[in-house]
Amino acid sequence: GNENMILFRFFKAISLLTSVLFLTKKSCDAVKLKAKHVAITSYRNEYDDGTKQIDLKNDKAEDFRFERFQSPTTIKKSLKHVNRRSPLKWHQGKDGRRGYVSSTKLIGDWVLAESQQTAHKCTAEEVLRAYLSEDLQKQWNSNEVLDCNFRCIAALPEEGAKSSWGSNLNLYSGKRYRQDLVLRSQRIIRNRTGIMRYSQFINIDKIGKANYSVLVHLDPNHQRESVSPRRPFQSLSVFVGLQQRGDDVDIYSAGVMKVNRKVVPNLIVFDACGIAGNMAGKGTLWLAAFFDKRCSRDKRKD
Repeated sequence: GNENMILFRFFKAISLLTSVLFLTKKSCDAVKLKAKHVAITSYRNEYDDGTKQIDLKNDKAEDFRFERFQSPTTIKKSLKHVNRRSPLKWHQGKDGRRGYVSSTKLIGDWVLAESQQTAHKCTAEEVLRAYLSEDLQKQWNSNEVLDCNFRCIAALPEEGAKSSWGSNLNLYSGKRYRQDLVLRSQRIIRNRTGIMRYSQFINIDKIGKANYSVLVHLDPNHQRESVSPRRPFQSLSVFVGLQQRGDDVDIYSAGVMKVNRKVVPNLIVFDACGIAGNMAGKGTLWLAAFFDKRCSRDKRKD
């Protein structure tokens, strides 16, 4: 009913990875990807063998973390012990976003959210540039996102690139992004959440010639109650894998989050945790639609 739609709008804004890069002020169909490069944290020729990645357990979500340089296959294996309610299900929105989504409520206020989609006729770097575009994020989530601010900063010493790059690529390695996100106040039943804020770091690792492994986690310095009292999450950890498949890009994301009950009340009728994970999974499915629209424009030009 109406409460479900309200929660949908609230949690759709919380995508498992959000915006980072440079802008152009045009419509969704006409936005050009202005930035020529994506700043990365590090590079490896191949994915990690997976031995460092621990499994997610239903009752120990607080102990879980996504390791760097992992493949989507490894991450999926690490989630196999969780009692999923259902496999990934097809979703298609009225705005054109589409893909497969799944959400699983864990013990307490923890949620696992997953999504999978394919972007056609593009490169993995182009997907990152679109996905990390402030303009596109605002346009596709205009009912939820109030403001976004991003900074490209130096990665921590233990995160930085140690592989040999060409001289040009060295300019864009050893970096990470800091994102500050402000969400619009949303009404839940008879109350309002108030304007919500949270900050997160984004580390982008390049694997081989065309694949990427991305990790997102909250900025611990902005998790204090005095700094961000209206933050929607107590904890948030996200993996995004992009794999080039010919002319297309397969995108798999998984996020483990703990809902902040001081902002999102523990509803009796509706399971806010489950809805949170479900909406977070759907929040980024506009990528497939964006590149399909670009293909359609290119065909009309021909």
